[in-house]
Amino acid sequence: MSKNLTTLLSVLLLSVIAAPAAAMTADEVIAKHVAARGGDGWKQIESIQLSGSYTAFSKIGPFTVTRKLGDRYRIDCHWNEHPVKIGYDGKEGWMVNPMFGNTTPQKLGGIDHQVLLQDIEMATPFFTYADRGYEVELLDKGDLDGEEMLRLRLSRPDGFEEIWYLDPETYLETARDSPGSDFGTPADQRTYFDDFRQVAGVTVPYYVETQWYTRTRIMEVDSVEIDIEVDDAIFRKPAPPGMDKLLLMVGDWHVKTEQRPQPGAPLIEGEREATITSDFGGATVRERLTTSRGTEIEVTWAYDRFKEYWVRASINDFTNHLDVQQGTMDDEGRLTLSNVETGTEWTGFGRTFHSRTSLFDVTEDGFTVEQETSLDGGENWFVNAKETYTRKTE
Repeated sequence: MSKNLTTLLSVLLLSVIAAPAAAMTADEVIAKHVAARGGDGWKQIESIQLSGSYTAFSKIGPFTVTRKLGDRYRIDCHWNEHPVKIGYDGKEGWMVNPMFGNTTPQKLGGIDHQVLLQDIEMATPFFTYADRGYEVELLDKGDLDGEEMLRLRLSRPDGFEEIWYLDPETYLETARDSPGSDFGTPADQRTYFDDFRQVAGVTVPYYVETQWYTRTRIMEVDSVEIDIEVDDAIFRKPAPPGMDKLLLMVGDWHVKTEQRPQPGAPLIEGEREATITSDFGGATVRERLTTSRGTEIEVTWAYDRFKEYWVRASINDFTNHLDVQQGTMDDEGRLTLSNVETGTEWTGFGRTFHSRTSLFDVTEDGFTVEQETSLDGGENWFVNAKETYTRKTE
């Protein structure tokens, strides 16, 4: 056999051997990646919880990450020794971050919301990318810290793009380049994944490090628990301070009414329907109604976390009087508010009227509002109205 023919055959043989790797499609790479991470094993998992140590601002503290089917996610960690909570209930992302002196839960929007969506999947986004409407493109091989890697571009429907680096031998993720957030300011970031271990038939990275600017956050996993019982409530945005019970008032209600115009008069019963809503992320609860006489009334409930008391404000189109009441809640959960100290009493018929409202027996299914009037500056009170709310059921 001639030397030229031998050389030609060798080249053809090498081409045949290399052809499958060179001809790999994005779907084939993803299939190998999914298999490396545990494949169908993830379909058997309903929840997963990771815990260990978390480094942020050069300080180490504990962390817990909980994920559950339905895109539910929560992380509890520490930033600069402040306890931080971040969650996603499948629709809304939120954060409680006391670093700036605010413990009120904040809704995440903009870049913060997009960054949060990077972490909600049980494993990686490639498991369900087609179902989610993501697009994936297999790029040319690229260098990562001196090592040649497979690269995938993941494009989300909102325009958010990530570049994933996969080890060409194991097909496990090594890193991800993606837009990040530095307290709401966009900042490119790189996340490294390492120390993969088998847990209940699936593969989990026990080391995750995110870098941007001069910041670094490191998550080192100590334990992984599979299919633990998780209450869905932990994924929902917590109520703002003081609003836990008041937010139970939100919904559609059937209301039994009892009213009387003056002390000693019999209570006149009636019925009406009500819809109560919340605004400003749960910071207020509001009801707007029209009486049988056609008077429009709007009532707003809130909590002043600085003065540590509750506030009820009501106004109507008959007197145009803004009645502001303030008060506290007792150990049994009864909230009592009055306008004796707010200066919003009203005068008519030669008298001065003070008002007082009590909210009690608040549950998921109902609550009661009692209204009282005083004609002597708050020394004595008489009940002039009582409303019992029962939640409507379908």
